[in-house]
Amino acid sequence: METFWITWWTGILEETDIGGTPLNVWVCQDCSKEKAPHSVKELRELSIEELPEDIELHKPYVDKVHLTCSCGGTMVRTSEVIDVWFDSGSMPFAQYHYPFENKDMFKKQFPADVVIEGVDQTRGWFYSLLAVSTLFTGQSPYKRVLSLGHILDENGQKMSKSKGNALNPTELINEFGADSLRWALLADSSPWNNKRFSKKTVSHAKSKVIDTLLNVYSFYSMYAEIDQFNPDSDMGGTRTTLDKWVLSRLNTVIREVVQSLDDYDVTKGARSIATFVDELSNWYVRRSRQRFWSSGMTDDKRSAFSTLFEVLKKLTQLMAPYTPFVTEDIYSNLVKDSVHVSDYPQPDETQINKQLEKNMDVVLQIIELTRSLRNKVGIKTKQPLAQLVVVPTEETTLSQLQKYVSIIKDEMNIKEVIFKNDYQDLLQVDFKLNFSVVGPKVGKTVGEVKNKVDVLDDYEKGKFLENREIQLLLNSGETITLNSDDILIEKKGKNGFELLEGSKFIALLDTNLTQELKEEGLVREFVRAVQTYRKELNLPVELRVDLFVQTDLQLQEVLIKFDELVQKNLIINAVHFESKPDMISFKVEGHEVQLYIKS
Repeated sequence: METFWITWWTGILEETDIGGTPLNVWVCQDCSKEKAPHSVKELRELSIEELPEDIELHKPYVDKVHLTCSCGGTMVRTSEVIDVWFDSGSMPFAQYHYPFENKDMFKKQFPADVVIEGVDQTRGWFYSLLAVSTLFTGQSPYKRVLSLGHILDENGQKMSKSKGNALNPTELINEFGADSLRWALLADSSPWNNKRFSKKTVSHAKSKVIDTLLNVYSFYSMYAEIDQFNPDSDMGGTRTTLDKWVLSRLNTVIREVVQSLDDYDVTKGARSIATFVDELSNWYVRRSRQRFWSSGMTDDKRSAFSTLFEVLKKLTQLMAPYTPFVTEDIYSNLVKDSVHVSDYPQPDETQINKQLEKNMDVVLQIIELTRSLRNKVGIKTKQPLAQLVVVPTEETTLSQLQKYVSIIKDEMNIKEVIFKNDYQDLLQVDFKLNFSVVGPKVGKTVGEVKNKVDVLDDYEKGKFLENREIQLLLNSGETITLNSDDILIEKKGKNGFELLEGSKFIALLDTNLTQELKEEGLVREFVRAVQTYRKELNLPVELRVDLFVQTDLQLQEVLIKFDELVQKNLIINAVHFESKPDMISFKVEGHEVQLYIKS
């Protein structure tokens, strides 16, 4: 290390270029004595010439200054200059003209909390700061160093104009917005890593985070205006489990982000925020829509408004350092003030409920598992199903999950959700011999072993699953032992149940469709078609309308039978089965439908 510093300083002092910083050392032409004035004042005292008030201390002007030596000889400045990075290394002191003045100000801000530069500037910036400060004060000038990696193109090549692969930041800002560009740079990967970057990165940041946040705010502001919700006077209501969950998640994320920023890990904080923005939009708001649609300012609706207002307010404060423009717009509309003069949010530990968050995470896992099952068998979520059986694969308190059954039923459109540990009555287990493992062990008897495995009954299979081994008696009288490496196990549902195994749960979905379930699925498809047409007409979301429907007798009877479901999911006065001019036509599961909406 000592050799490194000697080499480094030698490199700095050997410069003679006019662009460097002149070394403040004068040498006597007679006795070779050296003198280094400590200040301009001392330079004036030693100078043979009278120096002007605005003396220029750079080359070539400073070379015209001569000093008087104690031997009576004349001293001239040495020809060496210091590398210009010496100026940068002197910044902590030079900015305050320390130690000649501003001593208190200097002590308050030295050493710096963090110093940041590109990795290619390590020698110039980080080292020069450290060297100058060590020589001058004996201590480091900074507490932390953040070395930034290079921004590369999408193929991993360094961006340059000559290669034609450089992106124009102004064009990116004009196309996607400054916040999207900032988020892409801060959240995509840790700043100390080289970063592959493209327009896709910025586009993804815009769609996944910025636009999602704006959509949540637009949802809130639209319904707040319809219901004349005033956060200054209307906050309150009885919080639901979903309200408590989102507030717990909000404060957990605030805690994570504050800790990440304290640790100078901006990317970790950004990823926590991105996850929460997705949860807020695709879980809390989506699950709460019916609450905002209800008539009048009910206690439940007041709680929904109050919760979403609080979340948006604190979330914009939390995101403000990352995305200063969109957060300023949202926050100023919410509270009529600037987000950038508000205090940074701190977690409210009383609102954090880790068990609730854990339980809701389990619910989301079950829902994703069930959604995958629906996709596997090709049954859309609009089609109601009779039953979902959920079996934990690890120790779980099933009673804690019972309170979330209604959420799973509603989200996955299932009539009954059952949590149980024993599911053998719904399970079909198929055993197959693992030839690649067993073949070398048993040789020519592998065919006989396969046949015996194929005819194992349910009891024998159950014992194998319990003990993870089984003994088979061959015709030769020899007994062989098979273990879990020797047998491939395939689990399937039976009696119309489809099975899918996740990391923590097994889901069994009843895919049997009764006439009643088919009819309800038909009605839900009709509701979806009406909602789509209503959007095309740009009708206000709160406007109640009349539906005029012409269709076949079968669908008409089904719509009448499920009128309550239609009324619950569509903001309407009534459904009239009669013709009107200018009706549009569409099909619902093969049924021809003509529709007219009267506002």
